[in-house]
Amino acid sequence: MRLVLALALALAPASDGISAFAGGRVTSPDGKWAVWAMAADSDTEREAAVARLNGPGVRNRELMRFARHIDVIWPQASGQVLLVQRTAHFSAVYAFTLGAAELGTDRLQSDIDRGMARGLPRLDSIENRLIGFGRRGAETCVLVEESGFPPGRREGSFLARRGAFRLDLAARRAEPIADCPGARIS
Repeated sequence: MRLVLALALALAPASDGISAFAGGRVTSPDGKWAVWAMAADSDTEREAAVARLNGPGVRNRELMRFARHIDVIWPQASGQVLLVQRTAHFSAVYAFTLGAAELGTDRLQSDIDRGMARGLPRLDSIENRLIGFGRRGAETCVLVEESGFPPGRREGSFLARRGAFRLDLAARRAEPIADCPGARIS
């Protein structure tokens, strides 16, 4: 079991992050692509940072706006980059094509939202969502943990639920699975 866990961790997608406050650049493992952002304007709290893509034939393609932090994940041989938008209590994952334009519609986060809503316990509000990445064979997977108030309550203790999803990057969809080896929620 330890060998399987060690192998899953070793094969996990490469990841680094960019803070909206400091800006930064994350280069793909092959050195051909980079996601970067300039620091957000600190004079206006509403101003978000903009994640951009550079690579072969692509200069400064806008990917998304973010308020605090993004993790940049380079899945092996997928032709895509995953950006995980993170705040103090919430995470969401989005897929982007490595190229001049998007190829298809990204449904990863909406599939995860639907899959988690089907789970128990039922939550009236989602106050926290954390996402951890792992590998299931050659596929990228995520472990998602949400917590919030049960229906009809606005105070007291949170309830929590977890779900695992296989990311089908070719179809840009997320499918519920039993577990996600190597994924950790921290």
